[in-house]
Amino acid sequence: MKMKTMVIITCLVIGIVGIAGYAMADGNGSAPNSGDCIPDGSGFETPNGPGYGPGPAPNSGDGIPDGPGWE
Repeated sequence: MKMKTMVIITCLVIGIVGIAGYAMADGNGSAPNSGDCIPDGSGFETPNGPGYGPGPAPNSGDGIPDGPGWE
């Protein structure tokens, strides 16, 4: 009976140490933009936003309604 108890306690200690070690080794931390009260995303996105396309349209944002510029 005493040997069973020791084996169970040993397994629990090894499991807890393993979980705690994995949690401490995870170096991601919080998101770069978290907590700044600006709703601009997490900061983990690519420079042109979360998409994988070629980026914004060439004429977008210039204030001239002449189309996106992809033509």
